[in-house]
Amino acid sequence: MKKNWELKSLTQEQVQEFYNKGFLIIKGVFKAEEMKSVQSSFENLYDLAKGLDGNTQEIEGSHFVFEKGGLNRIVWCGGKEKYLLDFSKDERILNPVSDILNTGVLNQIINQAHFKMPGERIEFKWHQDSEHRRYGTEMWKDVDGRGSYVQTVVAVDEMNENNGPLVFIPHSNQEGHLDLQNNKELLQKIEKMEKVSLNLQPGDLALFGPYTIHSSSVNLSDSPRRVLINGYAYPGANSRLYPGVGLGRELAVS
Repeated sequence: MKKNWELKSLTQEQVQEFYNKGFLIIKGVFKAEEMKSVQSSFENLYDLAKGLDGNTQEIEGSHFVFEKGGLNRIVWCGGKEKYLLDFSKDERILNPVSDILNTGVLNQIINQAHFKMPGERIEFKWHQDSEHRRYGTEMWKDVDGRGSYVQTVVAVDEMNENNGPLVFIPHSNQEGHLDLQNNKELLQKIEKMEKVSLNLQPGDLALFGPYTIHSSSVNLSDSPRRVLINGYAYPGANSRLYPGVGLGRELAVS
């Protein structure tokens, strides 16, 4: 850790756990009453999406992405639902992220609403987020040498083994960027690796790095499984333009 940075909310042991396992879970970050406003924003977005006839498009800075299985995600969801942008700069999210990245300035590039509704066939195969950050191209630079990025997931609904939970391969981050989509041999080996399937309640927070291998399967339950995803880069890491936010928005951690 840099000597001039004092931990805001995490312990040194929690920071070490993040970099050792590749992820960190913090229970009960937001109360049920607080999550009602998030759930309301998600319902507004989903109601709007139902009128788009499955056509991917941008509305007021929010990019609605559909796949054959249904509504995949809404990129920069706070463009349309401003509350979700305000929520994404809550100190209960920013403080642990800044502790992990060891910086008081963050570049937010991701603000996404993910929906897994009953009957829809939305799933995410094994991958690393470093692929989406464009690791290995001029659009991304690992400034701090440890990934320079933290993805956060706030559970909007309960997440369990029946509704397509987020699944991590612990310690997979230790191998750095693996170019998984061009590594069929490794993808086959993943099925035999140790896995951690998340069980979260609304308001729980998961944080993970860009090299952590993860996936999520189809929601087989009769209830929604929704999450709010926010991603923060170390200053100077990102050069990619994202829908709604361009190169990102700078957030100072007080």
